[in-house]
Amino acid sequence: MSRRRLLSVAVALLLAALAVTARAVVVMGAEHGRYARMARRQQQQTLTVPSLRGEIRSRDGYLLATSVDRVAIQVDRRALSYPRLFARAAAPLLGRSPDALLRRLESGPRMVWAAQQVDPATAAAVRRLAPSAVVLVPDSSRLYPMGRLAAPVIGFTGREELRTVGRSGLEHYYDTILAGTSSRYLAVRDAVQRRILLRKLSEGRAGCDLRLTLDARLQAACEEILSDMLHRVDARSASAVVLDPATGGILALASVPGFDPSAPGDADRYAWRCHPIQDAFEPGSTLKPLAVSAALAADVIRPGERFDCTHHGIEIGGHWIRDHARPGVYTIDGVVAQSSNAAMAEIAGRIPPHFLWRALDGFGLGHRTGIGFPAEAAGTLHRPESWSRLSPSGVAMGQELTATPLQMAVAYAALANGGWLVRPRLVIAADGGSVRAAAGPARGARILDARLARRVCSMLRRVVEEGTGVQADVPGYPSCGKTGTAQHAVAGHFDDAHHLAWFAGFLPWDAPRAVIVVSFEEPRKDYWASSVAAPTFRRIGAVTMRLLHVVPEDADLPAVIARAAAPAGSGGGA
Repeated sequence: MSRRRLLSVAVALLLAALAVTARAVVVMGAEHGRYARMARRQQQQTLTVPSLRGEIRSRDGYLLATSVDRVAIQVDRRALSYPRLFARAAAPLLGRSPDALLRRLESGPRMVWAAQQVDPATAAAVRRLAPSAVVLVPDSSRLYPMGRLAAPVIGFTGREELRTVGRSGLEHYYDTILAGTSSRYLAVRDAVQRRILLRKLSEGRAGCDLRLTLDARLQAACEEILSDMLHRVDARSASAVVLDPATGGILALASVPGFDPSAPGDADRYAWRCHPIQDAFEPGSTLKPLAVSAALAADVIRPGERFDCTHHGIEIGGHWIRDHARPGVYTIDGVVAQSSNAAMAEIAGRIPPHFLWRALDGFGLGHRTGIGFPAEAAGTLHRPESWSRLSPSGVAMGQELTATPLQMAVAYAALANGGWLVRPRLVIAADGGSVRAAAGPARGARILDARLARRVCSMLRRVVEEGTGVQADVPGYPSCGKTGTAQHAVAGHFDDAHHLAWFAGFLPWDAPRAVIVVSFEEPRKDYWASSVAAPTFRRIGAVTMRLLHVVPEDADLPAVIARAAAPAGSGGGA
């Protein structure tokens, strides 16, 4: 080889060495951070694992929703040598078909979820099939120990990756509080990309527990009673609200038909709705006591005045309003007891429209109660500027407005407690760690004079004693309230095929402990409130009084006191 050629080769080698050295300096110096990050991305992965979701309990301690520890199974497709054999062996353990599992293993990203919410023992058995390719990640599963009880209220959850997310009801509204904060894990792979380490980086905080005002036993009784009548009259839905008129606490919130929160997809979506909160209907004659309170406050009814209700109706603005009340001449007490449309229309015509609107607005109609529930309906109460000549009568008879059963319960609570508008409460508190979210003040503004409220209560007592609500009276617990048989507007029009049956009242009438509102949507076999809603009120009222330990009016008090003072386990033979 000539000297010149040798020199050329040497120079070329030197230049190559200098280039490699320079590149190495650049890589180790200026670009060190970039390559270090690339290496970490290839060898390390941060996993976010949600903490255990909080529990939901009734006020009497029954567990309505809880979470249990489970495991999610992740598979490294590149590290799995024999996916077909793995699928055949793992599928029976996971309750899946081998073909479905194989399809998941043969497509998608490198790391795939083979299964989630798996029992730890089962997950461990799956990992033994391919230890180098299977990674077990902490997971959880949502359970509803009481099954369908209060399902439309509690709601249900769905999944987003490993995160359990509230989809409806309280699970949705309080999702952030129930979910807590997630834990972070570091997954480390070796040179051939096998995961060799799963280390916790930060500890999350478990979700807060919700304590509800609901009494689980009363809730169960209400749902059973509603379901029984629902099937008897072939109604589309039924609702019941039991509310403490002093505190606003919701003791029961029943909505039927319900569903299984563990399998919500098996039910019609209409069953997911919590009808007492999310659906507003025409309240019918249950609105009349509120309109009468406005008339008395406006001083448009003379003391002892009697109303002629013998013509089976009245003409207002060229429209004939039918009256189903027993023909007669009644005082205002008799008008309410017999639910006379003709007299009510005459009275409504005397009340200045703005005064009537303000009175009903004061009862909370047309406004959400703020109970803390998703998609709460506000109902409709149009301003008087848009009213027709017929509107005052339609509003006073509960046809030209809508309200939810919860709104009607709040309105009747104001009659029961002496004129105070209460704020309904469904959640007592959310407890967990350092978080505590309790309800605000139960009592709002005074909307009625106490004497006026008492006067209306006496009218409601006559409804149950001698009027349309005789089937609502609870033996031992004198009740009061009002029936309401309303036409249900469909596509903006009323007809004689769609109805609503209501009863709203409270008991005992002279010292109220519970307000109860019952509503049936579109009953087909019998739509009269006096024979559908009133007996349902009676049954729910009897159970409510027993569970609240209210002594019946005709009880043998010495015997009751003796039983209460007797030590546990004592008693005589029959």
